[in-house]
Amino acid sequence: MTTSTNPGAVARRYIEALAAQDWATVAACWQPGAIDDFVGIARLRAPEEVVDYFRAIHRAVPDFRAEIISVTEQDDRAAVHWRMWGTFDGTEPLIGVAPNGCALNILGTDLFVVHDGAIAANTAISNGLEIARQLAIMPAQGSRAERLMFMLVNSVAPVAKALRARRRRGAAT
Repeated sequence: MTTSTNPGAVARRYIEALAAQDWATVAACWQPGAIDDFVGIARLRAPEEVVDYFRAIHRAVPDFRAEIISVTEQDDRAAVHWRMWGTFDGTEPLIGVAPNGCALNILGTDLFVVHDGAIAANTAISNGLEIARQLAIMPAQGSRAERLMFMLVNSVAPVAKALRARRRRGAAT
């Protein structure tokens, strides 16, 4: 367990431990079996899967750093607005992508629920599209490649719409 039952202090200690690779403290911040939900990315059971996940991130991004921008708390909840950054040039893939040397600079917010001095649940929210751009999975915003991709997607939209309408008409008869 953490040394404080204050939700903001527990959340701050957790984020700081992630940045410091203090895996014992990371694990101690969680209630066993609690869920850490990275919206659209992963759903992990604490503490083992959370520790494994962030160890892998540190292997993928060896110069991983984290900064707490703000902590807001109410009752048993704490919202932590954070920035995490580093260079994706390590030895481990990140969400299935091999290290490619890209610079990462990600903003996000974690919404923690804290009971008895430990994290009982967390929902981590970040911009998945921006992460995909920074990992070079998606083209840069406003780039020629992005415009081409949107043009291709938009070119098939009328065909898909017509097929959906045809299926609806067929189902109605």
